[in-house]
Amino acid sequence: MRYLYLFLLLLVPFYTQAATLSGTVLDSEGAVIPNAHVIVHWDSGGSNYLKDNRGTKQDVNATSDSNGHFSVELEPGFYDVFVAATAFSPHCEEIRLKGNEVKSYEIKLKVSRLISIELD
Repeated sequence: MRYLYLFLLLLVPFYTQAATLSGTVLDSEGAVIPNAHVIVHWDSGGSNYLKDNRGTKQDVNATSDSNGHFSVELEPGFYDVFVAATAFSPHCEEIRLKGNEVKSYEIKLKVSRLISIELD
């Protein structure tokens, strides 16, 4: 029984290494954008060599709230973060999350030039 307890104690750090990506979606003037669609996709590149690039295997989706805020919990690793909102050009960027990290992320979207031209 003592060995089982010791074994479980050794496993706990491995399973509690989730990171949090917390962000705010804004327009180019700094106003919040509610209902922005956020997709977080794990980039498995280098995962054979980097033990902490475990990643969350399935894409994680989130929607920004009325304050433009979103938050997701993920395994440590490299991720592509894609953000889109109505009438704005989408934004994509690669980020790195480490275990137990809380990463604050601010995204500024630009008004879509194409939509802007069409509406003139």
